[in-house]
Amino acid sequence: MKTIFYNHPIGTKKVCFTVSEKSVKELKEEGIIPHKAVSVSYDLIDENSSEELRTLTSFPDRCEFDNMKKPTKVVVDLELIHSFVLTEIKEARNICLTDLDEVQVRYMAMGNADKVASIEADKQTLRDLPNTLDFSKATTYSESMLIGNIPALTENYKVKYA
Repeated sequence: MKTIFYNHPIGTKKVCFTVSEKSVKELKEEGIIPHKAVSVSYDLIDENSSEELRTLTSFPDRCEFDNMKKPTKVVVDLELIHSFVLTEIKEARNICLTDLDEVQVRYMAMGNADKVASIEADKQTLRDLPNTLDFSKATTYSESMLIGNIPALTENYKVKYA
């Protein structure tokens, strides 16, 4: 079995894949792969494959060929992955900010200025998060995802300020 990546629609960087025992030539003859598509084949990519290979089949919309005319491998578009991670971080941050807003209102009503100030500091840390991320050293999908592993986003603020 092979995992075969090909560009579709033709002339674009969009990458699709299929898994088959058949050759690329046979798949083109059957109309599964467009005749003018370029392609790259890998041994079957499955749950036992490396994380980097599994990324190719998990996120084909974030992948492209290393060379559109004569591809030798499929690569992850790291800019798209970084954008994806940043979007996920912002969504998680917004949930945390909503939780903190709710808790902060209660402490404001109680007149507890110390808790309100502490909550405001946590909120500022969360607001500043996107500007503190450095993707420049992330060269793989896994490294990019590690950048998004931020303790402030997994904190249960409702429990912290209960």
